Amino acid sequence: MSGQVCSLEQAVAAVPDGAHIAFGGGGAGMRRPVAFARALARSGTKGLRVHHMLGGLETDLLIGAGAVASTHCAYLGLLEYGQAPSFQRAARAGQIEVNEYSEFMYIAGLRAADMGIPYIPWRTPWGSETVERLQLETVTDPYGGEELIAVPATRIDVCVLQVERADADGYVELPAEPDLIWDYDYLVGRVAAKTIVCAEELGPIRDLARVALIGREVDHVVELPDGAWPTGLHPRYGPDPEHIIGSYLPASAAGGEEFAAYLAGAEQAKEAARA
Repeated sequence: MSGQVCSLEQAVAAVPDGAHIAFGGGGAGMRRPVAFARALARSGTKGLRVHHMLGGLETDLLIGAGAVASTHCAYLGLLEYGQAPSFQRAARAGQIEVNEYSEFMYIAGLRAADMGIPYIPWRTPWGSETVERLQLETVTDPYGGEELIAVPATRIDVCVLQVERADADGYVELPAEPDLIWDYDYLVGRVAAKTIVCAEELGPIRDLARVALIGREVDHVVELPDGAWPTGLHPRYGPDPEHIIGSYLPASAAGGEEFAAYLAGAEQAKEAARA
């Protein structure tokens, strides 16, 4: 199905309760689809099963809004800005199910899904609690007889990416200066049953050799300038540490009414910060 331009509200409505949802984004607080996450939090969607190799502010925000049932990550925090307060609080209270993976094993599950196979044989989790906690099965190598872990293909119902540029048909252009783990976004975008692309700008693809996702791999396109704020989107803008440290972290740590007030006023804060 070719991508189609729609409003943010229409794209959010495409995420059902209980969906396995994946977000794009790399290290150092980059490429996080935070504006989409805020809109999703305000929509009242519940029971989300969030997937990300390096979960960050977008996931913590949804947890703080009570929208998340489980997390599936190799890491979930705010990296140089510290822990993710809403995640830490909900995990300690048993309010969400926490599923932890090694980075390589997490990618293995996506690779299996991308190749259309039910599992991929793997080695790295041996000797850890991960195998038991995730109830991973083993398989025997038919050629050498070695016992290997069978990492199941990852189910992703919806994927949301914040990108620099896309066209109206869903073709996504790779930035001239890709940043950390840029290729993760496009792997998870191909795996998902439904992919939503939030673009800083819409326009014709300028270099066909730099197409990262093609139209049939994208279902919805939303024009969403500054959609990663208060995280960054290289090379257009960097993270906003003053907002993250001074506003987001205190509200997330407090939770309850203070976090609800933060969420209600976040768009106004964004407009003030980007003015």
